[in-house]
Amino acid sequence: MNKKNLVILLQTILFAGVIFSWYTVYQDFGRFYAQEGTLFKIKDCVAPNPVTTPCFYGAFAFLGAFVWSLLIPKMAEEKRPLQYKYLSYLIIASVLFAWSNFTYILARFWLRPAGTAAIGCSGQLMTNPFTTPCFIGAAIFLVALGAVFLVRFADKPTPAKTV
Repeated sequence: MNKKNLVILLQTILFAGVIFSWYTVYQDFGRFYAQEGTLFKIKDCVAPNPVTTPCFYGAFAFLGAFVWSLLIPKMAEEKRPLQYKYLSYLIIASVLFAWSNFTYILARFWLRPAGTAAIGCSGQLMTNPFTTPCFIGAAIFLVALGAVFLVRFADKPTPAKTV
């Protein structure tokens, strides 16, 4: 694959993350408003206010990374490698954030007392932690991390072999 196709792949993955995450946040806000009748209540809620959930912040990370990935190809050629390096740092931080949140959800699921319900990252009952938005978002971030590394190292010359 050439670098241009890898950049398009990265942008597509991040766009998928934007769509998924913001759709999840939209659903969370709709559910919260239906239960609470307001978007401004933070304490004593039936379900958590979406602004207090990891999904909300992950959605901003996806949006920021996606916009950044669109801007980098428009920059001067000599600035692009450094910008992809910085973008990879953002995606690494997002991967760590997403997988740590999923690990917390997974631990709550496995360690809950028998016969009790587990609440997922969006405040809904969870029957399988691997179908939660936390897991799906973390997986998309991980795939984006692989893609950004492919972009970063696409132009790197391979060292000459000595005989």
